[in-house]
Amino acid sequence: MIRAPLWLACFLFGLAGGGPVLAQVAEEAPEEPAPWGFEIKGGKFDPDLDRYNEFHGGDPVYFAATLAWRPSDWYEFGAELGYMHDSGVGIFESTQVLGGSVKYTLVPVHLYVSVFGRFSPGQWVVPYAGLGATMAWYKQDIDSQPDRSGRTDLGYNARIGLQLLLNKLDRRTAKRAARNGLINTYLFVEGQYFSTEADSHDLGGVTYLLGLRLEFDFSR
Repeated sequence: MIRAPLWLACFLFGLAGGGPVLAQVAEEAPEEPAPWGFEIKGGKFDPDLDRYNEFHGGDPVYFAATLAWRPSDWYEFGAELGYMHDSGVGIFESTQVLGGSVKYTLVPVHLYVSVFGRFSPGQWVVPYAGLGATMAWYKQDIDSQPDRSGRTDLGYNARIGLQLLLNKLDRRTAKRAARNGLINTYLFVEGQYFSTEADSHDLGGVTYLLGLRLEFDFSR
């Protein structure tokens, strides 16, 4: 299930506080946005695939990396590569009973556009939300059965999150990094939902992620 109300509440709370609290300006922050952003993140994946927990016994770990281009402080275009691998117990097709190990790998690719509630260059807390398209590669290995692998149909993704600016925690390091092109560093929490189908089975789900974001401008 999509836990949209929780993430929507976080987003609206962040926007509602966007006045004097969110709009604090860091001394080191440049007036122009850094054009490139890179993220690494990880967390839990809650699949929509039918009977997933019955066969695998829980939510698997999920990792992702993102590269984004930011023409403005207000929005960006991004590409994200995810990875999930899990193991469990499969079903024998001949008897339809549990038995034999199964290994499942999912590699989703997301293209998206995100919009940010950023009101000043040095804002401490930045809420954001985004939408985009998704496609995934999958592989399932089951004992005593042929492997199943392939590519899903084109689907969609949605994301929502909050970023915390880390520059002020160590201003000296932030100033030195800025001379080498690293402008901002953020810690963030994010919720994602994506839906993409293969043979009428939805291989998407909800991800709960914690990550680190670096924003660069190598032209300075």
